[in-house]
Amino acid sequence: MGEDLKQNDARTQVPLEPVNGDGLAVAGESTIVEATVPLFPQDAAVAPEAVSEISEPETVAAAEPGPGVSAEQFEALQKDKQELYDRLLRKQAEFDNFRKRTEREKIESYDFAVANFILGLLPALDGLERGLSVTEGETVESYKKGIELILKQLRDQLASAGVQPIRVTGKMFDPNFHQAVMREESAVLPENEIIEEMQRGYTFKDRLLRPSMVKVAVAPAGAQVEEPAAPAEATGVESETVDQDSL
Repeated sequence: MGEDLKQNDARTQVPLEPVNGDGLAVAGESTIVEATVPLFPQDAAVAPEAVSEISEPETVAAAEPGPGVSAEQFEALQKDKQELYDRLLRKQAEFDNFRKRTEREKIESYDFAVANFILGLLPALDGLERGLSVTEGETVESYKKGIELILKQLRDQLASAGVQPIRVTGKMFDPNFHQAVMREESAVLPENEIIEEMQRGYTFKDRLLRPSMVKVAVAPAGAQVEEPAAPAEATGVESETVDQDSL
């Protein structure tokens, strides 16, 4: 009798028929569903000790070190982690301050260089102002001499900053440094030779700052280009040489 109750408790067979129009299963003879429904309510209750046994390992794993690590080692690792994190925060703050300081020093150095360059231009500015306030007794020669001195000051100041003029006298046209604005026919000068400088160009530390505007020479339109003479025939030359030697 006891064995029959246990079998009925473990497996209860309920015949079902196909689902009707309302979506509900109807009992029938062809279908058998196995269900593990306990017959006694006391068997379905879960002991509270089992719940506590399931949840306790997760709580302990979160609060205590893993296997093979003692409490002292765990505390030491936590302390080292906190120290490294604090050090990282300090390094980040120091790097941010270094970046800001570097940018500020870069701007200050640039402003200082510009200020020194402007300071070198002030004497030329003073000379121009004095030139405008000349008296009527000044001659053209003295006035021209003063302008030449001012021009020398400006050139020296530009040269100290790395600005150099481009020399074009007697040179061939170079598109990397020259800009041809005029062309003039010339039967004397070779083609593409610079005849005259219209506006001076400058370089800044070997880099082109402004190209020179120049006038270049071209061959005359009606000029014929001389072609190199064709070499004499080898047979004729050799025969003449032989005849002279025989004589």
